[in-house]
Parts: sequence; C-alpha cells; structure tokens
Amino acid sequence: MAGLSLITDTNIFPLTTNEVKQSLRIDTDNFDQDAELTMMIRAAVKTIEEYLGRSLLTKVYDLYLDRIPYSQDDRLIEGISTGPDLRQSQNFIYLPKAPISQVQFFKYYNDSDTATTFATSNYYVDSVSEPPRVVLRRGSSFPDVSSLRVANAFQIRFDAGYGTAPKDVPEAIKHGVSLYVSHLYENRELFLEQRQIPVPMTLEAFLRPYRVLRFGSKLG
Repeated sequence: MAGLSLITDTNIFPLTTNEVKQSLRIDTDNFDQDAELTMMIRAAVKTIEEYLGRSLLTKVYDLYLDRIPYSQDDRLIEGISTGPDLRQSQNFIYLPKAPISQVQFFKYYNDSDTATTFATSNYYVDSVSEPPRVVLRRGSSFPDVSSLRVANAFQIRFDAGYGTAPKDVPEAIKHGVSLYVSHLYENRELFLEQRQIPVPMTLEAFLRPYRVLRFGSKLG
C-alpha cells in the first residue's frame, strides 16, 4: 500500500479575503463575515487540490511505500495483446502531488526500524512529467525489500506547490478557487451546516485542463 502524509502545511491561500469580498460585492471594510469567508477559501482550496492532484502553494509531504514499484500503470497498447508486458520498465516512482520543487530525502527502513538514506546519486527527480517521478539512474536499483520491514518500508519526503506566494499560482486556477468560493457563499447555509454541496459541472470543466491524470493506476 501507499500512504501520503502532510508534514508542513501553509497558512497562505491563493486568494485574500479582500479579493473574495470584491468578487462577491461585499464592502471590504465589513469584517463580519471574515471568519466564514476564510473557512470557504480553505474548503475551496482543499477541494480543488484534491480534484487536480496538485498542491497550489508549497507544502511538505511524506510518501510511504510498502514496496517498489507500488504502482503498475496499464499502458495503451496498439494492436492485439495476449498478456501483460513483463518487460515493462519499473525504474521510477510516481509522486502523488504536482508540481514538485524538490525531494528532501529518500529513506528505507529495515525490520528494526533503522533508517538508511538512499543516495541522491542513484536517482533524479523528473519534475517535467505529470505526475512527477523519482527515476533511477542507469546502473542503479531500488533497495531489495526482502530485508526491509513489511509496511512503510520506503519514505520519500518532497516539496510540492507552485511557490510560497499567491502570485505563484496560475491565474486560471486562482479564478477557479474564486468561482468555487462564490458557489459556497451562495449556499452558505448548507456550508455552515456542514452539508454536502455539489461542485458545479461548469467549474469541473473549467479546471479539467489542469487536472493530473493517470490511466489504470493500481496501488498495491
């Protein structure tokens, strides 16, 4: 199995409450709804990040894996296939958040929970692909799992996000956050009652070009 943990969050949002007030035609000198608007911004960012498979502002994550490779993606094959391609390359690991700025470390644990750092000379970070990947260099191999603990044998700590400031987030995605906050505000009674509010199909269509997709991914 694979597990993702948020290690360091950010207290910065792509939009300020004043920007949201302006879009909602609320007087910026009226602070009565600031707490509610902040909750709506936070909820909108979380929903959009999960939908897109992205981190908007830089956060630190830990990816834990029981074994490597932890996924086998079905390839799109032309023609007739009678079985699996056993020669399929398994020399990389997908990172479940994009964009990525760095991998802080890659560790593996033996059955006594002792950590060993996998040398950076063994791999490089492919930040161009989406989803991003940790890729083995030629002649390198991942540690043998036979001597490692059964669960969470591998730990990869990485930074993901467009940057540390709201200006770093693409304007189109910021606009999507603004649209969703407006939708939550229009349904604020349901929001404050913590009832489910469907995401508008128009918003999904607007954000779809920025969604990170994988075909036939299986976590194991």
